[in-house]
Parts: sequence; structure tokens; C-alpha cells
Amino acid sequence: MLKIAISTHKGGAGKTVTAINLAAGLSRTMKTLLIDLDPQGHATLGLGINIGLDSPTISDILQDQRISLEKIIHPVTKNLFLAPANIRLARVAEMLYAGVRREERLGLALSKVRDFDRVVIDCPPSLGTLTINALACADWILVPCEMGARASDGLVDMLEIVTMLKGVDFDQWRIVLTKFDIRKSVTNEAVLKGLEPYRQRIMRSRVGISEELNQAQIAGKDIFRFEPNGRGAGFYRDLSGEIIALTRKKETIKAI
Repeated sequence: MLKIAISTHKGGAGKTVTAINLAAGLSRTMKTLLIDLDPQGHATLGLGINIGLDSPTISDILQDQRISLEKIIHPVTKNLFLAPANIRLARVAEMLYAGVRREERLGLALSKVRDFDRVVIDCPPSLGTLTINALACADWILVPCEMGARASDGLVDMLEIVTMLKGVDFDQWRIVLTKFDIRKSVTNEAVLKGLEPYRQRIMRSRVGISEELNQAQIAGKDIFRFEPNGRGAGFYRDLSGEIIALTRKKETIKAI
């Protein structure tokens, strides 16, 4: 079971949209679990899952390790499943600061689950306890970077935490460019120049601007259920295919 954390320290970079639609793209060929680790619960809402304040969520799993992750999972499609979140997660995150081995809670919960091929984790746009939990247990880390001013904001800070958690030799992280508009050549050139130190980490697949992606979120659906033949689906079909190829290549190398 390979775990992919979607994390960025900068809001508005398409983090949750990428988490939802990458998970949906992976689920086209493998059983996939999306974990909403953001107290805003946007991944939960973005998949049309409505839960009450007292409903079981990822908060309960982080708070009480005796509760099985399977008890909170909601089926979305045949191969796509969701571990939801709501605002209660913010309170639990505060409680975790004083907890023993607080950065291991999510990893311990996932270690008891064997039913999924891939797990995608939507992190909050911060570097607090929740994000550290995700980064600590992740096999791969995907960083969405919006094609705009200060695209790399927060990247250095996050990479410092990744190094602290994973060690200096950890190289299984990549950048995905989001909100890419081919017409904005000057802006694109400036952003890519700023990201030049990380050029080898940038995914070939790029997520362009697509109104379909916004409409899918409003409708509470991933892009493959909302408009499977549109441009938005094409972006995430390419990205999920590249992720599958990249992770399988690494798994093959490790096996050898």
C-alpha cells in the first residue's frame, strides 16, 4: 500500500483539487483511499460526502488508536473510498501537540489497513501536526505549485521538515505545476526560473486552468464522474498515469 501526501504551505495552489482528482485517477485502475486531513473538510465536500459534526471522521482515528480506520471510511465509487474530515479536526490537532509520538498517529492507523493499493492524503495548508503526520508516513510527497507570483513560497520550509522526518537522502518528492496557462509565456518563464533549483523534481504532467474542475467541486464530484472527456479529466489522467509509472519504477528498483 503506497501512500502519497499532497502538501504545500501556500494556499490556493490547487492542493485539494489535485488530491481529489489524483485519487480518482488512480482509482480507475487500483483501489484507492483518499484521506481528508484538512479541518476545512474540502476534500470531503468536494466528493459530495455530507457528514454531521458528531459523525465518525479521521479526527476519531487520530484521537483514539483503538478505533479502526475502516469504521469511518465512505465508499465513493467501486474503487475510490474516503476517510472524511470536518472542523472537529482542528481541535484534535491542538490536542496532539502535547501527545506522545504525535507524528506517528496516522501512520499507525494506516499500518492496520491492507485493503488499498494507493492512499492519497490531502494535507492542510500549514506545517503543523497534521501535515507532519502525513509527511512522516508518506512514501511519496507531491507539492502543487501554482503558476503565479511567489509560486515556490513555503517550499523550502516544507523541505526542511521532510529532511528532518525522512533524512537527507529522501528523494521521493515531486512538484506538479497547477493553473498552467500556456498563453502566459512571460509569467511561466519567471515561475520556472524560480523553480530552476528543483527542475529535476517537476512532473512532466501539468494541470491547466479548467472551469470544469471548479464546476466539479461545486457539484461534489471528482472530474472523472463530472466530465470524463473534458480537459480537466485529461490533466489528471496524465498526472495519475505518470505517478503510477514513477512509483512502480521505484518499487521495481527496490525489489532488485
